[in-house]
Amino acid sequence: MSKNPNLLVQDVQSLEIESPLVELFEVEFDSTTTLYVHPGLDDTIRVAKIDGSTITVNALTKVGAGTTLTFTGTNSQDGSAVTVTKTVSGSSPTNNTITLNNTTDLFVGYEVTGPGISPIDFSPIVFDGNTYYALPMELTDLSINTDGVQNRPTLTIANVDSILRKSSIFQNANDGGTDGIADFKLQDLIGKRITKRSTLKKYLNIDTSNVSTRAVVEYPKRVHIFERVKQKTPDIVTFELANPFDVEKVTLPARQVIGKYCPWAYQGRTFSTPVGACTWKANSGVQVSRNFDNLFGSNLTLAITGYNYHVYFTTDDEPILWKYLIHDPSSPANIQSGKLHPGNTSSTFAKDELVALSDGGSGYTYWQSVIASNTSVPSASNANWRQIRVYEPWVSGETYSVNATDSKRNDYVVHPVSNALQKNDTTFDFQDTTTVFRSIITSTAIPPSTTTSQWARADICGKSLKSCRQRYQFKRKENAGLRQNTIPSVDVTTTTPLPFGGFPGSRKFR
Repeated sequence: MSKNPNLLVQDVQSLEIESPLVELFEVEFDSTTTLYVHPGLDDTIRVAKIDGSTITVNALTKVGAGTTLTFTGTNSQDGSAVTVTKTVSGSSPTNNTITLNNTTDLFVGYEVTGPGISPIDFSPIVFDGNTYYALPMELTDLSINTDGVQNRPTLTIANVDSILRKSSIFQNANDGGTDGIADFKLQDLIGKRITKRSTLKKYLNIDTSNVSTRAVVEYPKRVHIFERVKQKTPDIVTFELANPFDVEKVTLPARQVIGKYCPWAYQGRTFSTPVGACTWKANSGVQVSRNFDNLFGSNLTLAITGYNYHVYFTTDDEPILWKYLIHDPSSPANIQSGKLHPGNTSSTFAKDELVALSDGGSGYTYWQSVIASNTSVPSASNANWRQIRVYEPWVSGETYSVNATDSKRNDYVVHPVSNALQKNDTTFDFQDTTTVFRSIITSTAIPPSTTTSQWARADICGKSLKSCRQRYQFKRKENAGLRQNTIPSVDVTTTTPLPFGGFPGSRKFR
């Protein structure tokens, strides 16, 4: 839904605003429950639709059969005032309809008055996809100060603890009366956030059974915190509200800027429930320009659509690569020719080259050369090599094991993937949420998930500047392939800026 404040600007600048102002409130009770309420809408009840002997009005009403209603309007022919009375034969307050003895001489737009017709509309209001339920309340002393201490508005509601509990007609934990808040007490509101939203009635959707698809047109939001109970009588409770930054022990800026570590939640904006500002894709997919430095001897790039790479790293900034970049997919226990390190200085490896080093038993550790013409032996203490981890696609029925002495050497898998029938398949496809998991318990049929005890997520940001650079400044190894064939270079593209915010000033970083 798009925001369009320009419409409100036009309304305010007009000589007369014909549509009434609507105030809506949202109370964030906890991480899963938001209360949507409104204090009632002061409005004239009018005929919105005529269908035979049934009329639809612009608010919920509760009128009994036999009630006499008065309809007033203007004669379209001569402009004279018209008054018509009708007798109610039945009504349906849930969909705003009233059945009359007849609708002769009635027209859409006529004002309705009589018993059961209230100028204060307490019917649900639909706005921005949410349904707001009427609650006896009043917000006062709301103002904006440009300097000095900010004012503290007061919110007064009925002194009835059960108003938001289960089975209460007023409770509105998202659906208006089935879930509620167990054992609710008014004191529970202390510390909760309340947001005041304002719009004009013409920007609402009168049909509460249909979620509004209109553009969201509203005035700027006002956010406050329930600070304390200011007054309590047998009838009402008055709360004092505070600005979010005026609450005790809360300072601005709210987040601390630490030069060495990123404060953002990794991939926070890419999942269904955003929790942070990091924009790194869930499947670690990257589309980059193909680099022709080696061909032309300059920083010349050509943008080519479809160059899709998948870049995964552990929390220790170790690349996690496809196992069959080193092993032979037709014979998984064997290492490809030229990729087995002899364990001595007799061989030379190029920069970015991948190798396997025997662990002295039946297993291997995996490394990438950091320098050109590398003749040294890989080890954790040798800066000429960086350790890597290797993954296979997860396939149900295949066995994924743990290492007896080093948990970091447990089996790694990518999941979810499609078109993989066995671990050494070479044509599987990545999906939007494909990521890497590390086996915690040997298993064959438990799908990888962060909620199972058999697996732990392996692709985790180390929160350091180096971690951020390896991803956002990713540079592929020369001649490396796409998708599972992705091999990150030990170098990075320093001309690409890091996302501002995680590391302030990083747009100037080189």
